[in-house]
Amino acid sequence: MLIGAAVMEAKLWRVLIGLTLLVGFLVVGLDRWQARRGEASVFTLFWSPASKRDSGQAASRAKTLPSRRETVTEKSGARLAIIIDDLGYRQDLFDALKEFRRPLTLAVLPDLPLSKKIAAEAPGLGMEVLLHLPMEPYRYPEVDPGSGALLMSMPPQQLETLTRKYLAQLPTVVGINTHMGSRMTESRGRMRAVLAALSEKRLLFVDSLTTNMSVAYDEAKALGIRAARRQVFLDPEFDETSERRQFEDVTRRAARGKDTIVIGHGHPMTLRLLHEYLPKWEAMGVRVVPVSQLAS
Repeated sequence: MLIGAAVMEAKLWRVLIGLTLLVGFLVVGLDRWQARRGEASVFTLFWSPASKRDSGQAASRAKTLPSRRETVTEKSGARLAIIIDDLGYRQDLFDALKEFRRPLTLAVLPDLPLSKKIAAEAPGLGMEVLLHLPMEPYRYPEVDPGSGALLMSMPPQQLETLTRKYLAQLPTVVGINTHMGSRMTESRGRMRAVLAALSEKRLLFVDSLTTNMSVAYDEAKALGIRAARRQVFLDPEFDETSERRQFEDVTRRAARGKDTIVIGHGHPMTLRLLHEYLPKWEAMGVRVVPVSQLAS
């Protein structure tokens, strides 16, 4: 009986010692975690006046440091290119875009009443111009890209000739982007014909990415053409909830310091939201730039 009691007592002591060590490890671990967060050490609070003083100084220094979110905002340095599509119809839309007084990029459709006028005036106002080249989409002719569009039925030489013709009409453009074209931009041969007109003029290409299967950007790079791709459509649907979702996507990208190319249209809601969001983005350190600065 005595031997059994001694064994039990020894086991109990081992358990107590183990629990004591465990509690000690937990306290030390908690203390180190607090210290990493900038809080005072548990082991210096009671007997070290110097430690209290150092802790107060550290806290004071911490107050002067920007938060993590502020640091990201100040150093994001994100660049934002804003392309407004479908210019050439309306003078009032062009006038509204002038009021932004920022280096927007205007995508001008060919052969419209105001195409040449807008393309001629925009560079003097600090805005770049793209030829908004109409191309055949899926579900054509139900979905109509407009008169003069480049079609799948055209031979490559005709596609190149039409592209050259439209570029000659708008000599101030820095390049082209695609109007519709979901079907054509999936065709390597046809895109090579279109892009050939850009290569010799040293113009750039912006893939509007109306289809995720587009090969246009890859073909442009293969030809040595400066190129870029759209990241966000500002107004894929014309209701405020969906548009705000897209604008917030731009905000998130900017907060991560990501350069972004957005495409929008001249709808009143899009312009109103741009007026609302542009000051917010710029307060985050975002710079609105011409799209040519984001092409490589």
